[in-house]
Amino acid sequence: MALLVLLPLLAYWAADAWLESAGGRRMLEKELSNRIGMPVRLEDEFDLMLLPDIGVSGTGLSIGRESETQVFAYGREYEISVALGPLLDRQVRVDWIRLTGGEIHPDRYEKPAGTEPAGPGSGFRLPEIRELAVRDFGVALPGDGGQIVRITELTLNGFADGRDTPFTLELEGLATVAGRLRWTSGHPVMHFSGLHIDLAGQSVMGAACLYLDDRVSLHAEFEAELIDMDAVMETLPGMAGTGNDAVEGEGMEIRLRLEAEELKSSGAVARGVVVSLGGQPRCD
Repeated sequence: MALLVLLPLLAYWAADAWLESAGGRRMLEKELSNRIGMPVRLEDEFDLMLLPDIGVSGTGLSIGRESETQVFAYGREYEISVALGPLLDRQVRVDWIRLTGGEIHPDRYEKPAGTEPAGPGSGFRLPEIRELAVRDFGVALPGDGGQIVRITELTLNGFADGRDTPFTLELEGLATVAGRLRWTSGHPVMHFSGLHIDLAGQSVMGAACLYLDDRVSLHAEFEAELIDMDAVMETLPGMAGTGNDAVEGEGMEIRLRLEAEELKSSGAVARGVVVSLGGQPRCD
């Protein structure tokens, strides 16, 4: 019984001592930077968090260069849980991260300094954490149009290198997505499997690959019972008016294949249709 009483006090003492130490913030910034592969700064408020887990909460988390025009991602508010055991030895191991409010600029990603990859994309890193939750984030699309896709919520549970990891994604006014992703260090591709997408009220199933070479490209194959192309084109930004050539933003390519039992477009109805956009997809 005494141990049960002492554990919360021990956890509080360890976390508070770490937080109040001169190097507490810097240690966490270093741990996050090492995991992500780009500089991470905790810029504004920085406070002890006891619930739901031991860690810190605050405002102003930046990833990337300090220049406003070079920041890869920025979170207005954050919560970061750290493991208690290493904390007792004044070491930091991040368990989960929750970010609320901010923006991500994928085209500003920079491979870790001093790590020339052996193959394309092998310098790209993802942090191994128990949970990642992102809410109310804008994603800046490539190109000069300045379009922003807003992530209402993204949840990733139990991510680890080479493991199929469940995730859910809600894009404001666009779609909800559930499935699994797999990333393996040293390979230039992220695999998405078991995808179930609700797009403009229509159910779409399939798989996809995101290539992270010098030129980012998305390859996807989907199937559906019914697709209303007019509704889809109204919903997806930047897609209207594309032909069968590769769909390209600045440094980005999209290849899509869709099989539909029934397809509606401009008042016409067709059955057993295959729609190809940008050429034949491939997933290695």
